[in-house]
Amino acid sequence: MPHAITRDDVRIYFEEHGAGEPILLAYGIGGNAGMWEPNIDALSAHHRLILWEPRGHARSDSPPDPRHVTFGHWTWDLHDLMDHLGIPRAIVGGLSLGAGISTRFTLAHPERVRALIIVDSSSASGLPLGVDNIVMRAKSIEVTLSGGMDAMAEFAIASNPNVSGRIKLDPSARKEIFDFYRMLTPIGYANSLRALLQMDYITDRLGEIRVPTLLVCGDEDPSLGPMREIQRRIPQSTFALLSPAGHFGNRDQPEAFNRAVGDFLKSLA
Repeated sequence: MPHAITRDDVRIYFEEHGAGEPILLAYGIGGNAGMWEPNIDALSAHHRLILWEPRGHARSDSPPDPRHVTFGHWTWDLHDLMDHLGIPRAIVGGLSLGAGISTRFTLAHPERVRALIIVDSSSASGLPLGVDNIVMRAKSIEVTLSGGMDAMAEFAIASNPNVSGRIKLDPSARKEIFDFYRMLTPIGYANSLRALLQMDYITDRLGEIRVPTLLVCGDEDPSLGPMREIQRRIPQSTFALLSPAGHFGNRDQPEAFNRAVGDFLKSLA
């Protein structure tokens, strides 16, 4: 499996599809590159599509020390992956956590970003988490470390509206949920949740983003409010609303998602 090595010796998994201008995408917390499967053919038809997994996730390393899993370290992961691949400038983005990482990367390294794609993301808005979300995430850490990833999958289906919303729209997705949690290590997922709970609040800086930005969100996604806030704050942003779709918009409505991203990519040409 291909990996890049970061400045602090963490292995970051990536896979490549297609050729052309590079696009780097990361999925949401607990996700993996395979979650983009319905979109790979469309997005790689005219572009070099690079799907990567941040530290703490799936086939990337999971540092045991939570001090080494933060949004700052995830930004390093993307920066060092681009260096490893010899990419000076790219379209970057992701879904949920992946978009939160890419947004912070854009703020830290604007010269390396051609355009930004933000999908179904509260963390990209930089707004504080709600109390219910904080409680659910804290309990998730406890369940993960005490019961393992199958217990965490059951808890997510019962308690996480992002996950339950996916199954509401597609009951067969229950297996998918278990499969992607089983790709995680308990310490990797727990530390990623800790990083999310301690994220920096970047809302007031979003106006600094001056690259073309696509926002894609499901009409039933709990992140819809924060996504609208991002739209208000980023001058060169366009918004695509998927319906019916929840937090996994690229999987809930793959054709509409592919069309929205494809139209955006054409607009950059």
